[in-house]
Amino acid sequence: METKFKPDGLFTLLEARVEHFKTLGKVKTARNYSCALRHLILFLGGRDVSLSDVSAALVRDFQDYLQQAGLRRNTLSLYLRVVRAAYNHGVDSGLVAVDRRPVRKVFTGLDGTPKRAVRGDVVRRLINADFGGDRGLEFSRDMFLFSLYMQGMAFVDIACLTKSQIAGGEVAYRRRKTSRLLVVALQPCARLIIDKYLVSDDACPYVFPILYDPSAGRAVNYDTALRMHNKRLARISDRLGLDSRLTSYVARHTWASLAKWSGVSVTVICEAMGHSSPAVTGIYLASLSSDVVMAANRKVLSSLQNV
Repeated sequence: METKFKPDGLFTLLEARVEHFKTLGKVKTARNYSCALRHLILFLGGRDVSLSDVSAALVRDFQDYLQQAGLRRNTLSLYLRVVRAAYNHGVDSGLVAVDRRPVRKVFTGLDGTPKRAVRGDVVRRLINADFGGDRGLEFSRDMFLFSLYMQGMAFVDIACLTKSQIAGGEVAYRRRKTSRLLVVALQPCARLIIDKYLVSDDACPYVFPILYDPSAGRAVNYDTALRMHNKRLARISDRLGLDSRLTSYVARHTWASLAKWSGVSVTVICEAMGHSSPAVTGIYLASLSSDVVMAANRKVLSSLQNV
């Protein structure tokens, strides 16, 4: 199918936004925009539509198309939110003369999803698991634990963690997703994992061999690294006979759940994980004391000692 782009078209705008987010290093956001664009191209048969012609009826038809394609509601909502964000950018940039608010009559919410967190006893089994010398499984287990030890640090932030971000017993980094600055005290259990895998190659800025292969001396694509990590976690789940699969997200959800079960307030959890939702944190102080957040992490890690 031949795709025809218009200078003032929706395809053209979305493609530009994809490149924009790639430039910012927001790989996941760029991928979401790219997927939404791909579905739009299929929906419209490859023929671009001018921004001035993007209507509520067209967006409703796009929603129907996504439903018929068998997409889950949250995925459908994501792509519709992408269209809304891109259109709003067009409005703000003067590319759209009249804001017709075309994404006002479709589903852009979130359906509840099954709990992804695992309990403390599962984490303890993971810590003590013997993988028979399989270094790949051991590495992914350790990255899962490192995420947990670092207040639910996202895998993309672990992959992009640089040596220069570690100083004075703390890790200071900006979340790739929100650009929020987080400062996390480096607990001994996390320090051991860093010491175990720290890339010694001076030419490599990263802490862990995720985006860089020391043996080959070359860069590794993030999507490839993430797929491999989740495949290994799936194998670990099978070995341990877990009811649900471990993934890179499960570690993040697990820290939040363990913190909640340990009596840590939701406000502190949101701050510790770098959430930026004003619905959760906006009514409180702009920023909590880092001492409060670090105490929350110590409480979570202490709870694992008593499983």
